[in-house]
Amino acid sequence: MRISEKTMTKIQKYPRILFFLLAWILLLGIVTQVSLAGLAIFVDGGLWQTHRTVMNVIEFIPALMFILGIAGGIPKLYNAVSFLLFFFINFQYYTNFGWLGAIHSAFALVLFTISLFVAWGSYQVVVKGKKVNYETKQLT
Repeated sequence: MRISEKTMTKIQKYPRILFFLLAWILLLGIVTQVSLAGLAIFVDGGLWQTHRTVMNVIEFIPALMFILGIAGGIPKLYNAVSFLLFFFINFQYYTNFGWLGAIHSAFALVLFTISLFVAWGSYQVVVKGKKVNYETKQLT
């Protein structure tokens, strides 16, 4: 028994929308993290606890995005990068000590860039309905 294309599209609709929303929430969470770190350094050191709390909230979003990407038929490129984001975010825990603190703050830019790529790609795929050409890595 095969599932028709129309039924498959209906099944994929909600996971795609959730992937899209979570991608933008993750991007907003990373911007919030950077802002909280700056405020903790220059304004109030007590904001470090808020920085940690926000991280505990957003750290598993990429793993959930990966699962939703599979269920929603999100292009493999964005799905793989969301899986990579999960590892990169967890890598940040190991850069809190000693001289690795410099990597911690610089790596936040990498996380921002990658999450922006996934969020924008999810907008192109989910909202505009574009597909990825894997030979050229371009949206068509």
